[in-house]
Amino acid sequence: MAQKAIAKPAFVEQLVAALMKDLAGAEVDFEHVRDDRYRFRVIWDRFDAMGHPERQRLVWNIAEKVVKPQELLDVGMILTLGREDLPSQ
Repeated sequence: MAQKAIAKPAFVEQLVAALMKDLAGAEVDFEHVRDDRYRFRVIWDRFDAMGHPERQRLVWNIAEKVVKPQELLDVGMILTLGREDLPSQ
């Protein structure tokens, strides 16, 4: 059975753009998790010098500026990673 294509909501691109603008040099991507829920991943060198709570405050403050409160409920997670958090290759 063919799966129904889900149109990407505008808030997804707005959040990606805002994160990339405010966190210059960050890599930002997202995935559709289920229904209208999306998960975001932000990789940024400057996260290496921050603890988890500080990272989360930073990205959620950005999200709250650009995403409507009702749409924030569809942001399932914003994963924050520094370069040191990535597996060595």
